Amino acid sequence: MPPRSPSAQRRPPALRDVAELAGVSIKTVSNVVNDYPHVRESTREKVREAILQVGYRPQLAARQLRTGASQMITLAVPSLAFSYFSDLAQHFIDEAQDRGQTVVLHSTSAGREAERTVLEGFKQVFGDGVIFNPLLLEEEHFAQMERTTQPTVFIGEHLPEQLPEGCDYVRIDNQSAAFDATSHLIETGRRHLAFIGKIDTAQGLQPHSSGSLRRDGFLAALREHGLRADDAVVQAVDAWHRPDGFAAANALLERMPEVDGLVCGNDELAIGALAALRRQGRRVPEDVAVTGYDDTPDAPYASPPLTTISPDKAALVRTTLDLLGERILGYDGPPRVVDTPYSLVVRGSTLAAAETPAAEAPAAGVPVTAAMTTDRPEKE
Repeated sequence: MPPRSPSAQRRPPALRDVAELAGVSIKTVSNVVNDYPHVRESTREKVREAILQVGYRPQLAARQLRTGASQMITLAVPSLAFSYFSDLAQHFIDEAQDRGQTVVLHSTSAGREAERTVLEGFKQVFGDGVIFNPLLLEEEHFAQMERTTQPTVFIGEHLPEQLPEGCDYVRIDNQSAAFDATSHLIETGRRHLAFIGKIDTAQGLQPHSSGSLRRDGFLAALREHGLRADDAVVQAVDAWHRPDGFAAANALLERMPEVDGLVCGNDELAIGALAALRRQGRRVPEDVAVTGYDDTPDAPYASPPLTTISPDKAALVRTTLDLLGERILGYDGPPRVVDTPYSLVVRGSTLAAAETPAAEAPAAGVPVTAAMTTDRPEKE
């Protein structure tokens, strides 16, 4: 049998097909599809069954033309190879689904130009707004922009004090968090501390990069507790992955064999450092205590379980989606900057088992300090 011509192919199911099968009006079907209230539950169920039977799917383009909103948002993160970003992305997806939104996940792992494409609005507008965690673009690039191309909320670091119009910024106080982690090590008796996480590139040395902020918090804690910050060892790395932490810890032990406390820029570096310390025969925490940052899913299962800074991801996600939603609905005030909470979760990499509160499971850890939270600006 010869194939049917394109004109003879079956057309996609439409609203009227659902209405005919369910025995209701096209308007009623539309109300059910758009989840409008004031439809009897029995009618709603009948329409849903008809939708499944005919295989109808709402046309996104038609809905966007009709309502001006697609209920889709883009989440752009540096790389899903970092467990922090994959975990954070799942938090965004779950919360957005609860709000009736769909998250389009976009990785900028291709590099600086990929980030520039996000910042400049892609080649065409897709969705209602963007949540963007930049990593490689220079801070001056943001400062020189007058306005973002679509409603945008930035997260993470690597952003200047001056932001373009049309955006907001949700962050964690990285410097205070690193200060708290370092202070914890000092309070447990550590006196020969080092920081692992400096990146000697143009982007890595920017004042608001993650490495710079967390290093500054480390040095501030040394000064606060009467230790010589000028003599502190800050170990550079090529990147923030486990092999980099492993190599950095080995190099650090050669430079500073007396080290008894490591503050690492993130959990990936810390887990790599733990492996190096084991290889070198250093006991953790008896000989060297180690802290991380991010509280990734692997942190409780490191060997030993990792003490780390735990961002309140739920608060960060809710605040980000709230601010973006306001921008999408028309808020056009000046950029808002909101700090969300964090806690220091103490586990076995800094406290011996006998020192860890017995009421908590060792892997879960004990949050011992929380950040100050910046009050959210009042809505216009």
